Amino acid sequence: MSDNRRRYCAIKTAIMQLYPTEPRSNTARHLHTLAALVSGIAGSRSTNLPAIAGKAPDRTKRESRVKRFSRWMKNERSA
Repeated sequence: MSDNRRRYCAIKTAIMQLYPTEPRSNTARHLHTLAALVSGIAGSRSTNLPAIAGKAPDRTKRESRVKRFSRWMKNERSA
């Protein structure tokens, strides 16, 4: 398991402990994105979206992750 994936799993586990039950649907998707963002920031030591997307463990293309992260940050309800 790579360092990026290990970091992401540890962050996601820590976030999931804050919820009394298993998050579902949109909440689970938002938490996945949040964990990927935090993992990318910690891994890249930068807040530049392309650098974060490069360190976030995901099988999607880098530009797709940049777009997803920027949409998540612009959304007023998810933050």
